[in-house]
Amino acid sequence: MTDLALAFGQRGLSGLRIVFASFAAQWFLLVVPACYFITNFVLFERLPHYGLVTMLTVTIGVLMFALPIGLFSVLLVRFLGYLKAGQSPFIELRREIAEFVQNPARLVNGLPILVAIVFLNKALLELKTSIPAIHPFEWDETLAQLDRTLHFGVDPWVILQTVMGHAGITFVGNIFYSLWFFVMFGALLWFGFQKQTGELRSRFFLSYMLLWWIGGGLLSVYFSSAGPAFYGALGLPNDPYVGLMAYLHDANSRMPMISLAMQQHLWDGYEGKKIAIGISAFPSMHNGSAFLVALAFRPISRVLSNIFFGFTAIIFVTSIHLGWHYAVDGYAAFALAGLIWWITGPIVSYLHRQPSMKQFNDEVSQFSAR
Repeated sequence: MTDLALAFGQRGLSGLRIVFASFAAQWFLLVVPACYFITNFVLFERLPHYGLVTMLTVTIGVLMFALPIGLFSVLLVRFLGYLKAGQSPFIELRREIAEFVQNPARLVNGLPILVAIVFLNKALLELKTSIPAIHPFEWDETLAQLDRTLHFGVDPWVILQTVMGHAGITFVGNIFYSLWFFVMFGALLWFGFQKQTGELRSRFFLSYMLLWWIGGGLLSVYFSSAGPAFYGALGLPNDPYVGLMAYLHDANSRMPMISLAMQQHLWDGYEGKKIAIGISAFPSMHNGSAFLVALAFRPISRVLSNIFFGFTAIIFVTSIHLGWHYAVDGYAAFALAGLIWWITGPIVSYLHRQPSMKQFNDEVSQFSAR
């Protein structure tokens, strides 16, 4: 950090100017968080009070949780890449880290992203914990019936149970589902701190924030639902997930299932026994964001993209098998992520044709060369 501060200090006032230029060139990435706050304000108007999340809390969460996980994921991918190429991973990683510290172009480019993500997370956390107050869970029965209809009268978890209904397989699936954080935060860090504001990078972040605003915000409120794991706890009749939850608890008695502990934590928060984190099933943001990462990596590496598509498939089946989501939650998320990715293509292409973007990229390159 000292070397990084010196790198900025040696560039004098030009360092401060280039930071402002970075925000000016990437202004569009702050639009979605602003829209999220506006829609939250409208939704919260009907509530006598709601739980505000302080900016400090969100910032600490990003810096102490998301950033370290993302950094570990990026370093691991780079390590394996150098190993595969027959290069010394430790020497090459040391070179990359030294370049980042001595050349602050990546940091200058990433600062607007960091600010946008902090604001997005603040809006998201405030809304998610308030969904039941804005619109009580009332879509679970409809989503469960739709699942059954789409799968020829059989609940999707029953179909998966024939293959995944073994404690060992469930345990591995449970671990993979938790790895979503590493993939998501790793992708944010990977794209966030590039040297240039390329179209792919801007498209990924614009798509990511739109997905969380529309899917994790507006749609999650309208289609307010808790998910299969909480179906019985909601007091709904004829719970079709009794068998699934009984199996998961039995598997947990043999191998620890993180998902069950997390589901209990979420329900305790809903009942006011613990700090609420928020419950929302439709659409599945785990599935949608994993699919988005796979799409974004397609132009970079088909191998990595195929790995991420495979990971998305695992997330999808485990989200059903572990009781987190209805199958339609995943289908809707895939459709939404794909639609957003398609729409943002021409938007980002237009924005990057503007002189201000090209000028900023030229300026940041000159700034780094000083």
